[in-house]
Amino acid sequence: MKFLISALFYIFFIGICFDAGAQQGMAVSCPESAQYYSKDSINVITFGASTVEGVRGLEFQSYLAQNFNRCYSNKVVRVEKYGVGGETTGQSLARLDAAIFGKAGFILIMIGVNDAIRIEAGRQSIDETEANMRQIIKVALTQKLVPIISTLQFFDDRNNARSKRINDVIIQVNTLYRRIARENGIYIADINRVFRRDFSLYQDDVHPNARGYRLISYVVFDTINKIIAERFLQFTVSSNYPNPTISGYTSIDIVMPESDKIELKIYSVQGKLMAVPVNEYLNTGKHVVKLDLSQLPPGIYIYKITSSSGLYTTTRKLIVSR
Repeated sequence: MKFLISALFYIFFIGICFDAGAQQGMAVSCPESAQYYSKDSINVITFGASTVEGVRGLEFQSYLAQNFNRCYSNKVVRVEKYGVGGETTGQSLARLDAAIFGKAGFILIMIGVNDAIRIEAGRQSIDETEANMRQIIKVALTQKLVPIISTLQFFDDRNNARSKRINDVIIQVNTLYRRIARENGIYIADINRVFRRDFSLYQDDVHPNARGYRLISYVVFDTINKIIAERFLQFTVSSNYPNPTISGYTSIDIVMPESDKIELKIYSVQGKLMAVPVNEYLNTGKHVVKLDLSQLPPGIYIYKITSSSGLYTTTRKLIVSR
């Protein structure tokens, strides 16, 4: 039997690099992975300094919650805010345990701008920032949270020489954060890459305006959707379509929470094994399995899908027609 398995990965990015729509408040595009999320709730702790705390009544958390409520309508959504303006990584580390005690889910760590200010002034070293961030990650992982490190946006340095020097430090800190993320196998919400030097997104030298906060919510939303697609999918098998088949051809959608070997067997209603069209390893994500059943006589059949690990199994009925 011939078959084709095509993995449909990362169908959820909403084009934030072309962010005009985001800045105008257009609704997000919902990721396909939202249909297959395996948890009952989405819990996001936002932890950091002033951008997390909110500035002049503006914040990104309400936008983020709206995005999740729209796309994960059957899930409980909690977006919590633990931000204290002016804090360094060291000061935030001191209150981290209390902030995350008993919590589960994702933690967005958005801190380091005040470190960059102190580093530029010679009052702190980047090694101290590295030690603090590594400890923050360690504590979060110990609590079984899923850490996300946010890169730092630039200062508006068009008319300020010191801001230019601080931005040089921010480049170093962002490079450090990306390295820490790679070494720990965790995720980056790359605010800096999306903001670039678009200072129309700012309300002052560094803090976002309403458009900037909305854009941050989209970057975080995309990052968490990527994690869900890679780590938190529910094993799902669709009914074959079309059913009855057209000229013996049909398709089945299989969503894999993790890589595993999948065997698809087709039986007659009397229990006789008729075909084994799939016996392959599938990676994490959604796969469209196309089956050629033209060699089977018309009739009603049962197909059973099982994984070699024994974790996943399902049985469904299909009809072969001509």
